[in-house]
Amino acid sequence: MIFSISWWKRRRRLSAESSPAREGKVVEPLRFPLRSPGRIALLDSAFQTKDGVQKFASSDIVWLRQYAPEAIVCPLAVALWLADQKMRGLLELPSLNTAIIVITSFEDSPLEDHHRDLLWRAFRLPVFEQLRGPDGKVLARECEVHDGLHLAEPVITPRLEDRELVLLHLDSAADHLVRTQTGVSAEIVNDHCECGSETPRLRKLISLHPKAAATAGGR
Repeated sequence: MIFSISWWKRRRRLSAESSPAREGKVVEPLRFPLRSPGRIALLDSAFQTKDGVQKFASSDIVWLRQYAPEAIVCPLAVALWLADQKMRGLLELPSLNTAIIVITSFEDSPLEDHHRDLLWRAFRLPVFEQLRGPDGKVLARECEVHDGLHLAEPVITPRLEDRELVLLHLDSAADHLVRTQTGVSAEIVNDHCECGSETPRLRKLISLHPKAAATAGGR
């Protein structure tokens, strides 16, 4: 696939303008849950790019088609919008054949079963959730077993306080515990996962303070 110089200039400008560093957010490497495909479209600015990963704005459908991604990484609202466009016959991405990584946060709607159903009907691909914390860093990731979100840091301790999920982790720079209230309830699973990992997992995340739920038309 050959791209024009103006295309790459547009991509670099997008990356600079949407950089989360400008907002004080953590920028971290993207961890793909499967063996990485050839091309990943990243519709989210809070990850570092590398070979085979290209950033896009959600409105760049023409450029997205031209890039021909094999996998997509995007926030939940964007994933649902893409699925809606696909179901309406307004979006074709025949190259998309590996997976969809959905980024969620405590402030937004959790990834629910009806969201997964819509994404499956639209793309017929596995969906993996990655849960982001208030600072933009991914706190938990779904593995190929799809039985909860593995907490990303071994120093994180999850617990429930009056039904609310609270996360404790050590701030190595300040050498003290940081307590994060999440605003969601969750099931904490500590048993062995079939993927081989023994890190705690989170299941059945439900917002305790529901806001407007993500919809297929949300962007």
